[in-house]
Amino acid sequence: MKNPRLIISEKERDLMRAWIIGHNAPDIQVRNSLDRLYKELDTADVRKEEDMPNDVVRVCSIVDVGMAAGRRNGLQLVMHADADLKQNKLSVLSVLGSALIGYRQGARIIWQLPKGDETITLERVDNSRCEVLA
Repeated sequence: MKNPRLIISEKERDLMRAWIIGHNAPDIQVRNSLDRLYKELDTADVRKEEDMPNDVVRVCSIVDVGMAAGRRNGLQLVMHADADLKQNKLSVLSVLGSALIGYRQGARIIWQLPKGDETITLERVDNSRCEVLA
């Protein structure tokens, strides 16, 4: 199964590229995920802000995901400096965060997680509390 094509705003694509280049990954797994995301940004469906679908995962989205290990509810994707898993704030530069950004609600994503390739189901995307990146 091939992952769907990412959908991302031009501004977020540029921010993600800069963050990935400037991020000192703590281990090879994170570096591999970020390298894969960087490549996927090259073929992404880049849209104007006003043309972004409301159900696409962005920096600020709150998501529910299903994985083999179970369901994770209420994860918010945030900038790396704001990450705090105790508050369900997941860095967009983490393995799971980089797997989710740019996909639409309902997507099934195959991504390499610490225990190997896993299918992640993006069950819910909530962007109601997001402010548009200026």
